Amino acid sequence: MTHKEQAWKAIVEVEQAETFRFPQGMVGFPDANDYVMLNSGHGDIVCMQATNRVEAAFLVTPWDKKRLGKQPDLSADQQACLQDPDENKLLWLVVLNPFSDPAWVLANLRAPVAINLDTSQGMQCIQGNPQLDLHFHWMRQPGQAQQAA
Repeated sequence: MTHKEQAWKAIVEVEQAETFRFPQGMVGFPDANDYVMLNSGHGDIVCMQATNRVEAAFLVTPWDKKRLGKQPDLSADQQACLQDPDENKLLWLVVLNPFSDPAWVLANLRAPVAINLDTSQGMQCIQGNPQLDLHFHWMRQPGQAQQAA
């Protein structure tokens, strides 16, 4: 990965990034279909960035079974969209929101992302379960974590 600065913005070039195809896009971005994962190299939060829509970027982190329990079940339509994945080859991610709460980074458990690692096909798997939290307290905001210690 290389970094170049031009005027007021930085351009990040990723030489060898795997592209993940999202045929249905993501919520709010149905035409943003190809994504790459960008990571600063620290921690398990990555930026899932659309390759054709700069504004389509999501902070995601792996689904944590210890904290959240079993990953959601896929509907028949979701399985078909993901090309009938082997459960062991599915990567589940939680979309994070660091902006809506001053003390917490929130996770939307009703709209996780599933990626079939065999085919690089992904989708946002909207869940109809109202018991899944839209504003799950994932972690304290970085400044808040230091103050709490």
